[in-house]
Amino acid sequence: MTSEHRNEIIGCLHGISAEIIHHHAWGVSSNALLLHLPEPARTLSGLQGYRKVSVVANYHIPQPLWTKLHDPSIDWRGYFRQVLKANSCGKNLSLDNATILSTGVTMEHLTWSEATDGDLWALAFVTAGVEGNALRVGVDSGRHHNPVGTINTIVFCSTELTQAAMAASFITITEAKVVALEDLGIRSSYTPALQATGTGTDQIVTVSGKTVKCTYVSGHTKIGALIARAVTAATKEAIVKRRKALYS
Repeated sequence: MTSEHRNEIIGCLHGISAEIIHHHAWGVSSNALLLHLPEPARTLSGLQGYRKVSVVANYHIPQPLWTKLHDPSIDWRGYFRQVLKANSCGKNLSLDNATILSTGVTMEHLTWSEATDGDLWALAFVTAGVEGNALRVGVDSGRHHNPVGTINTIVFCSTELTQAAMAASFITITEAKVVALEDLGIRSSYTPALQATGTGTDQIVTVSGKTVKCTYVSGHTKIGALIARAVTAATKEAIVKRRKALYS
């Protein structure tokens, strides 16, 4: 990352401060989303597992850098650290107190949606690209062509989630994502006659809240329903937003 960067504050919801850091990585224009938590919180990530963090980050990896993803000479961890340190909140962020996702989708196509019911709320931040590697899981093979997208979903909720509830939330979030794909008629890139269920590189992060403890998250619970509504709405908007930008 170059020393020149620009911080863009995009909002603050329930104490969660969202900023995008625009910068250059190995000479290529890029950006990253940092979601600052009001205090350290427990998270479950499909990439990094269960941990307590101060920030959740989603890094845009532009297409010219894809060939470097598995290059052992490239210091990706050092790059991630530099972006975290460039935060505008003056926080001492490191890889030890961050949960990190990455995607081929620019943060300019980021969307978010909130669902509420009284004091309960769920908030979903989504970047979604379904061009090139959308697939029907269990049917299509792992190969991919022109993989320009991934669906990354970051979910916050008001309730304190047990580890079991955080794990169960992945079911609800995935089902809600599939609803969004079905509503938009997204087809598999490999088998166009079939409905896509996601891409081959999707990831999820769930962040526990601080209020009443929740041991169960499903469509039969209020918080599960709110999570699903927020995820479906944000995913649909993210797909539409990216498609308009790519094809308009």
